[in-house]
Amino acid sequence: LPMTPALWGLMTALSWGAADMIARYTGRGLGPATALFGMLAASAPILTVIALGDPAPLDLAAPALWPGLAFLVVTGFGVTSATLLLYWGLTRGPVTVVAPLAGSYPALNLVLAVVLGARPGASAWVGIAAVMLGVLVVARAAKSFEDGDEFHAAALRRTVLIALAAAFFFAVTVAAAQEAASLYGELTTVWLGRWISLVAVVGFLLLRRLPLVPPRRWWPLLLLQGVLDGGAYVALVSGGTGEGGAIVAVVASAFSAVTVLLARLLLREAMTTAQWAGIALIVGGVAALSAG
Repeated sequence: LPMTPALWGLMTALSWGAADMIARYTGRGLGPATALFGMLAASAPILTVIALGDPAPLDLAAPALWPGLAFLVVTGFGVTSATLLLYWGLTRGPVTVVAPLAGSYPALNLVLAVVLGARPGASAWVGIAAVMLGVLVVARAAKSFEDGDEFHAAALRRTVLIALAAAFFFAVTVAAAQEAASLYGELTTVWLGRWISLVAVVGFLLLRRLPLVPPRRWWPLLLLQGVLDGGAYVALVSGGTGEGGAIVAVVASAFSAVTVLLARLLLREAMTTAQWAGIALIVGGVAALSAG
């Protein structure tokens, strides 16, 4: 079966969605930061092997590349910040609230672009409006999880804020990565950014005096999580070149819906009609923005 842009996008969405679902378990078992370290440590060597096989290797001695180093550093630290917040939110739950809110970041990317001078068309503004409305609906629907114990009102409000903070840092990361990719290329940007992220999370763990190396029994699950997360980036880059790039981006934007469906099946999280509607608005709005 030939790999069409739609299949590359589907592979990206399934891989990211499944990796985030696994993060719910590793984050609760190890703590979000240690789980993030394990995921990055598992995926960075894999991405290195793939990047070294690139037919157009990066010439680090080229002077023109060094001005973009700041964007690359922001990309790496941004991935650490955004993913750490995402894992924190997923461990707190409910996953069906955190995943779509964190996945709304493309709307923030476009808002940032407008601040920097971009002038999007009417369809883009419709996409932003759909995402923002969906975020509002999902955030309000979080009240349906209030049970006075694990998901009491204050904890839910804090979780919503964590998920929105993750979306903000993902938006900053994507903006920086786009600038870095114009100099380094998409695959190299992902590869070098991953190693910067790994260094950043090691520093965070050492400063907080948190466990660095996960227990041996967790490594099979962390390896799977890392392969899925890294594989999603590779699929996105592999299918995102040429005319099919928009199709890949649109299909890949459904990754948060994959996480939601897995949470519904595996965790049996109850969902209201309003929550389904909010998720549909977010995913649909993000798909519209990705197409543009």
